[in-house]
Amino acid sequence: MDLRGDELGAWFAPGDAVPVQGETTWSFLHRVAVCYGLEAGELLAWGWWQWVNPVTQSRGRRPDGDVLLNVMAQAQVAAWAGVPVAHLARALPSWTAGPASLGERARADRGWARWRVGAQAWGPVSFGCRLCAARRSGRSQRVWRYGQRWNRVCSRHGRWLLDVGDGHDLEYLDVGGCQELAAAQARWPRVARRAVSTGAEPGAVFAVARAVVCGWWQQEAFWQREHVWGQRLERVTLDTSRRNEAAAWWQLVARDAVVFPEVVAVAAALVDPALRLLVTDERPLVRRSRRHDRFMTALGDRLERGWLKEVEWPERPSALQTWMRGVARELRSPSRSASPHSGIWWVPAAHQPAEVGAGLRLLATTPPVAFRGHAGVAGWRAELYVPRRVGRGAGLKAVSEERFWEGLGHARRYVVRHGHLAVPHAGAPQDGFDLGRWLANLRAASAGLPPEFVRALAELDVWWNPPWPISWQRAWHRARAHALAHGLVSGDDNLAGMPRWLERWLRQQIAEYSRLAAEQQQLLAQLGLTAAEIDRFHAWPARRRSVLHGLEAAHDYAARHGHLAVSQPTSHDGVALGKWLNQVRHRQRAATQPTRLGRRLTALDTWWNPPWPLDWQRYYWAARHHLHGLPEGVVWWTGAPDEDQARQWLHAQQASWHLLQPGQQELVSGAARGGVARCRFSSGASAHERDT
Repeated sequence: MDLRGDELGAWFAPGDAVPVQGETTWSFLHRVAVCYGLEAGELLAWGWWQWVNPVTQSRGRRPDGDVLLNVMAQAQVAAWAGVPVAHLARALPSWTAGPASLGERARADRGWARWRVGAQAWGPVSFGCRLCAARRSGRSQRVWRYGQRWNRVCSRHGRWLLDVGDGHDLEYLDVGGCQELAAAQARWPRVARRAVSTGAEPGAVFAVARAVVCGWWQQEAFWQREHVWGQRLERVTLDTSRRNEAAAWWQLVARDAVVFPEVVAVAAALVDPALRLLVTDERPLVRRSRRHDRFMTALGDRLERGWLKEVEWPERPSALQTWMRGVARELRSPSRSASPHSGIWWVPAAHQPAEVGAGLRLLATTPPVAFRGHAGVAGWRAELYVPRRVGRGAGLKAVSEERFWEGLGHARRYVVRHGHLAVPHAGAPQDGFDLGRWLANLRAASAGLPPEFVRALAELDVWWNPPWPISWQRAWHRARAHALAHGLVSGDDNLAGMPRWLERWLRQQIAEYSRLAAEQQQLLAQLGLTAAEIDRFHAWPARRRSVLHGLEAAHDYAARHGHLAVSQPTSHDGVALGKWLNQVRHRQRAATQPTRLGRRLTALDTWWNPPWPLDWQRYYWAARHHLHGLPEGVVWWTGAPDEDQARQWLHAQQASWHLLQPGQQELVSGAARGGVARCRFSSGASAHERDT
């Protein structure tokens, strides 16, 4: 098949791939290909692009590899995905590097591409959260993204995202039961700012802290006293999978997730000037061992491990001891510490943590050890036992079915209580079971669920997995409960009497009714909001206009009459302009700063929202126009004061001059100063006017 790149959409259905922030270009190409029912290899094999460094099938492609494209190839990918090129440039870190890396081929007439190891330029490549990607594109697809180790927690779905290419089949760890991981990730930006303020690079600080904590992870003496890590590791492994993997396997795969809160705490301590003073104390009476004990005591208190100084000895080489010696050396010889291989933020190779992939390859040569951990008096420990297996994969299948029917029981009780299964993803666990996350995982994997599972869920709630966002379905159930209690929605009463939340939601459905799915329109009809009722709503003469209608009416009124000092009963071109401006004034006065709508009205009339009564402002405009004459194109408004009324008003302002606000005095003086010589009633001005 010989097709040009711009003809792809004519042969297949258009794609709906939405880029994930930080995603690799190679991952995005995979998801674009899925939208057209293709594999990424098929998409690249059609010969649209020339490769600067083609990778043969025998050599394979690195998991952390990425694709750099020239301008023509980028335009083709954007057209296939239906996403603007500028949006892809903001979402994909390697996108903008493509043209620069291709030199003279950057703007060639055909597409050019280059393979690149993305981890060298944009950081490690990890999996992305499938549930987050599914919320944006509607498909559960694998995503690869550039993710630093301090940004691996998906707080929305309680997942720790793992590195790509480590030699295992897990994409994430379920850490929903370990809220301290998300809290540590939220604290990291403050630690990074502190590191920058001290002249350190945040990534280097994190690397040193990770080396320190992973060094403790390898110490038997540390595990004999540690209680938190064992419980956290057991919770993560049981929540993630019930497979009988070896204890050492889990210790490698889950290590970075389990120790992450402590890594952030250690990084915060390393950049704290108060703790560094304990290391650099050069007073003669303070010996080196004394400085070490004081620092380790302070660090142990921060980590809530008062026994830390018992396992971190000065005589034992470690990443922390190397950092402490570097701090002392920096104080004595700053020029020497500036070397890249001797500074305090450099981790020697001997103290760098073992990577997961290398560790798993080493474990592959040893007999498997199944994991059975518990937290006892001495902390976590692993036990050996022989796993039993029934048939070919029957054990894993039985466990999966057991977990499903257990979750279905919780779902049935929820339906009895609430009448539906539109459960929030991040809701609090009920009866010790996180039903929201369980249902979210089933929705993400719905294409591969057994038919009996789907039928059982559909019997509880036919819309348990709708093709639209579950938040819409949850709002519909809430609106349906209100309709059953108070009656159906009517379009001829302008949604009067509705609660504020329901009114706003219904107005949004009315505005987007033509873009809703047919099933959504049928569900809205159960609330009484049929197409006929929507037509009646639009035809209702006193319905609320949108902000755009009110702004257009205000603009036209200001151009015709020269001001916006409108009384509340005033209507203009069918818009209740006075009432609308009155509501906008109330919202503006309640806000702490000028709103966007307020700034647009200020551009029409500086005194549209005066701190004094509007009647005063209308008399001011009448007196000003009588003094100066009507500007070109401006006409008198209905009920405008005549000359005698304006003269009496001016005399009243002069008589009560000391009671006026400074802004009022400035307006009256400015109007009188410019119009005394030409106004027919200027002879009646007060002495103060003549003086000014």
